[in-house]
Amino acid sequence: MIKFFRNIRRSHINEGKTSKYLKYALGEIILVVIGILIALQINNWNENRKKRQVELNYLERLIIDLRDNEKLLSEFHDIKQKQLEAANIFLNFSFSKNKDSVFNVMPYFNSIFSWQDININQVTFNEMVSSGNLDLISNDSIKIKLLELNKQYNSILIIQDKEKESHDRLLFPPINEKFNMRYIMALEPSKEKEINRTFTGSEKGFYLNEFKKELLELIENQTFMNGVTVVQSSADVIMKEYLKAKQQVIDLQKLINVELNNND
Repeated sequence: MIKFFRNIRRSHINEGKTSKYLKYALGEIILVVIGILIALQINNWNENRKKRQVELNYLERLIIDLRDNEKLLSEFHDIKQKQLEAANIFLNFSFSKNKDSVFNVMPYFNSIFSWQDININQVTFNEMVSSGNLDLISNDSIKIKLLELNKQYNSILIIQDKEKESHDRLLFPPINEKFNMRYIMALEPSKEKEINRTFTGSEKGFYLNEFKKELLELIENQTFMNGVTVVQSSADVIMKEYLKAKQQVIDLQKLINVELNNND
């Protein structure tokens, strides 16, 4: 087409028709500009399509991470629920005059001092932030909820760090000082198998009484019971944070699924 206009221009020049020459020259320029604009439009369309594909890939990966975290938050809520129950039983017993009932609190001992860090899956979100690709999320509602959820996760980790510090400072020192964990080997059948040792009935009775005495001493230890009190209060607090985060996770999954379905 451009060659066609060029040939016409040349013929008009040769014939001395300047005005017609200018018209055809202008037409040639317009065609060139239109061609450039179309090329740019196609290029922009391709770039937007690529960005959208990257965005959809991120959204699909976020769904996987969120499902993992929803399950994780439920599991840790249950763990803290058991820990809260154990702390309440220990605190209740500490006010009891019937110390012979110490055997009733023994099954809850492990729940008091056991510890496990929650490892929240933020792989996809962290990758998006570090690469600067968070802006690829075109749905502002999803982006806002992602940031809010990240803030909630950070709150949980801060509470967890404080809780762990209290465990290390208040619970573990008295346990290590006053409690012989070796007695558990004689009282739990599974532990007997692990150490390849069978205890007689009289041996188990002896270690059970020793366990009882040391547990009573532990419950009368001020530092330990302060730790139990902290366990009670912190478990109640962090359980609420788990539930809040879980609801945010559920809501965010719904939003992302709608976005993914709209793309089908």
